[in-house]
Amino acid sequence: MKRIIIPFAVISLSLVGCQSNNDNQNPNVLSQRYVHKYGYLVSKEEWEEKNYPGQVITTMQNGVTISSTYENGILHGPMTYTFPHSQNVENYYLYNWGECVKEISYNVLGLPVQEKIQLSPTRYSITSWYLTGSPKSIEEYAGEELVDGQYYNAKNDVEARINKGKGMRIQRAANGTLLSKENFESGYAVKKETYYTSGTPESLSLYHRGQLTGEKKTFAPSGEPLSVEPWVNGQLHGVARYYKNGTKYLEITYRNGEKNGIERHFIDGEIVSQEISWESDMKHGPSTFFHNGKPEEQQWFYGGKPVSKMKYDDLAEFDGLFMQR
Repeated sequence: MKRIIIPFAVISLSLVGCQSNNDNQNPNVLSQRYVHKYGYLVSKEEWEEKNYPGQVITTMQNGVTISSTYENGILHGPMTYTFPHSQNVENYYLYNWGECVKEISYNVLGLPVQEKIQLSPTRYSITSWYLTGSPKSIEEYAGEELVDGQYYNAKNDVEARINKGKGMRIQRAANGTLLSKENFESGYAVKKETYYTSGTPESLSLYHRGQLTGEKKTFAPSGEPLSVEPWVNGQLHGVARYYKNGTKYLEITYRNGEKNGIERHFIDGEIVSQEISWESDMKHGPSTFFHNGKPEEQQWFYGGKPVSKMKYDDLAEFDGLFMQR
C-alpha cells in the first residue's frame, strides 16, 4: 500500500508519516513521553535501543498532542492529533506496519468530517459528512480517477451520482451550501461550475484529465463577467480578457503560462489607453500610452529593464546577428 505522509503545518517530517525517529530537539516540540504497551514509562534511549512496543506521546508548543503507536520501531496502530489545548481528537490515522490504511478528521464536536480508507494499493474511498452527521458524499477512486460516487443533499437524498467514471458530482459545504457542480467522463472532470453562497454562478471551467483546458469564465455576484481566460493543459495560453462592472478594461496575451505579446488597457471597453509588449513574462519592446486613442508617450524595455529606443535597437540587432550564427 502507498505510504502516506500526514500533513501538519507546524511539525517536521521527522515526527509524522512513516518516520519512526521522534526528534525532541525540534523547536516545536514541548515534551515527549515513551510509554510501553504495558503502561509504564521508559526513557528515550531505552525506547530507541530496545524498540519497545507502545506509544510516543508528543506535546507541541501550540497545544496539540500527538500519540503514535509503534511495533518494532515501525508505526503500527492508531496515530492521533488533538485540537490545540484539548483532549478531543482532530485527526486519526491507522497504520499497518508503516502503511497508512485509514484517515479520519473530526470537528470540535467530535463528529467525523471526512474518512479515507485505503482499499488496495491503488484504490481508496473517501466519505464526508455534514455538520448534522449525515453523509455528504461517498466516493471511490482508482489512482487519480474517480470511479464511483454518491452525493447527498442536506435532507439525505441522493442528488447526483458517478457511475464507472461518468456522471455528475455536486459538492456542498458542511452546512449544505452549494459549492460546485462537475461533469465527469472517464473518471475525470470535463466541466466545473462554482457558485457563490447566494447560489449565483461564480465560475465556469473546462478540463481535460484534471487540467484546465479551454475557456474559464468568472462572474461577479451580480452575474456580470469578471474574466474570460484561455487555458491549455493547466496554463494560460492565448488572449485573456478582464472586466469591471461588465466592461472590458484589460487584455493580456499569454503563451504557456507566461505573458508573451501585447497587453492592452481600455477605457469604456473600447478606447485603448495603454499597450505593453511582453516576452517570456518580461516587458520587452515598446510600452505606449494613448490619449483619445492616439499614441502620446512611449517607453522601451529590453528583457524587463528600461532602455532608450536606440539602445533597444542596438540590442535587438545584436541578438538578430547572434541568432543567425
